Amino acid sequence: MVGPDAPASKHAVFGVGSGSRGWATAPNERIAEDMDVLSRVTQRYAGTEGERAMLHAIRERLPEGVESRIEGFVSHLSPAFFFGLHVVLVVLAGLLGFWHPALGAVLCALVTLSLAGEGLGRFALLRGLFPKSPSYNLMVREAADPSLGAVVLSAPMDVPAWRPLRRRWLTWRPLQLVFAAVLIVDTMLLLRTLAEPWGPRTLELYVLALVVLAVTVVAGSVMHRLGEGSDDGGGPAALIELMRRFRELPVPGVDIWYAFTGCGHAHQGGMHAFLTLHDKTLLEPCLVVALDAPARPPLRAAVSEGSLLAQHHRSTGPALVERLRWAAVSVPPIDRGGATDARAALVHGYRALALSGGDGIANPEAADQVADVLENIVRWYGEDLARVADVRPALQELARATEEARAKAKERRRRRSRKGKGEPASGQEGEEPASGAPREQVGDSS
Repeated sequence: MVGPDAPASKHAVFGVGSGSRGWATAPNERIAEDMDVLSRVTQRYAGTEGERAMLHAIRERLPEGVESRIEGFVSHLSPAFFFGLHVVLVVLAGLLGFWHPALGAVLCALVTLSLAGEGLGRFALLRGLFPKSPSYNLMVREAADPSLGAVVLSAPMDVPAWRPLRRRWLTWRPLQLVFAAVLIVDTMLLLRTLAEPWGPRTLELYVLALVVLAVTVVAGSVMHRLGEGSDDGGGPAALIELMRRFRELPVPGVDIWYAFTGCGHAHQGGMHAFLTLHDKTLLEPCLVVALDAPARPPLRAAVSEGSLLAQHHRSTGPALVERLRWAAVSVPPIDRGGATDARAALVHGYRALALSGGDGIANPEAADQVADVLENIVRWYGEDLARVADVRPALQELARATEEARAKAKERRRRRSRKGKGEPASGQEGEEPASGAPREQVGDSS
């Protein structure tokens, strides 16, 4: 059982074996120490020296004997800049449309397509014209032998350069309002290009859409900026604690990957790079669980996310969270506006889930509960894989029998259809008459 009223975990006391790390202490004390050390690393914006300092700080906190690897990649760093650039270009295209509507319509359509790709996380047109910057992932793999599947547990090392004042605002999608204004500008420019006259109401709507976009640019420039470029370090601390637990009591049949990602808040560049690099190595089925400020209660499970539309995760992760609710553990599902590493995994076609914190004050007890939740999810996932492996022959036989029955039913329907049209059944067309049967004579019988 996990939760605020749960009894002490069986992992509460480890034996001596970590050198000077003090593993023979309660999990909360270890997590508190990890969070204290990691939260002191400042200026952890994507692609900066602070992010690299965080990487080395995490590496020093890993359990003794763990082999880790640093993987470099390149990524774009500033989502706010590219979002603002899209809006500025639409405003300029809208102003250009007063004098050159056709040129303004073409420019606005291209920017709209690029903005849609950014919102869905599928492609980036405008961003692809700009150079990328280097960043790094820290990766740890605990391989199982034999292995039936894989789990990727991720936590970002960077912090967002811009964020809303309240995390509960992440349930909103302001990009939808901006995108609606962009579509209005597109429509008005198209009508102007087709020589449709603008009435007073149409002109008011057009100007209103441009004002909304201009206000968006101004608001984006004064959004709340993280003061020291740091956070509580709860996500990496929870993964480090989970690593200790699984090293003491491994999960049979499951390859566990720990991905401390760079650029996690900048287009999820680290997770995209990780999945691209290890696509051939990750065993199927593979589940990706991403952490998003999990040490700040209350903990929620993001079963869908996306900046423009709600993109739903495949059912594997949400089903495991539902099993926690059966055990009276409250991890409510939410729809999260914005994107985490789990959305990057969704785009790559993986099963995924995000565990997201709330507006509470980060504390080691909450991070310990996150580790409990993650441990249950991974162990249940391993049990499901083992159960499927045991019944796989029977399932394959059932699938084969079902396929044969479906083929026979399809053949019967085809025969009935041909019979209803008066056509000969399959195999009867052009048959020779039976032996001894008189043949029909052709031509003169004399």
